Amino acid sequence: MSMLPRCRKTDGQPVEGSYSTVSESEWNIILTLKKGGTAEIHVESWAPGDYDNRSTVKTEGRWRLEENSITVEYNGIKDRLIFEPELSLSVLGYKGGAPGLIQRGPFAKDSILRDYRLWKLPHTFARGKG
Repeated sequence: MSMLPRCRKTDGQPVEGSYSTVSESEWNIILTLKKGGTAEIHVESWAPGDYDNRSTVKTEGRWRLEENSITVEYNGIKDRLIFEPELSLSVLGYKGGAPGLIQRGPFAKDSILRDYRLWKLPHTFARGKG
């Protein structure tokens, strides 16, 4: 089986691009799925009120798509994510949903992505609660 994505769309939507957590604390995770199967994970953290001086740790890996399941491999870890065209925004206090990714099944104890919900950037829903 090829490590490269054999299909780049799910439910008619392209999956390449960047996905991010939404956090009320001083951290953020951004997963970028690039054409050709390259993946990057950026973990950002900062002191309260000091976002401009945040630190970022970058991890590189590979990704592939089968149906609506995306496997991201990095540092010997395989995270299996599901693409949801309308991932619920209720945990953020918004109505409706937006394109996003969520972990499928158990994850490795060293997983960076863990069970965080990742919404596709830009986060247009954050412009006003609906």
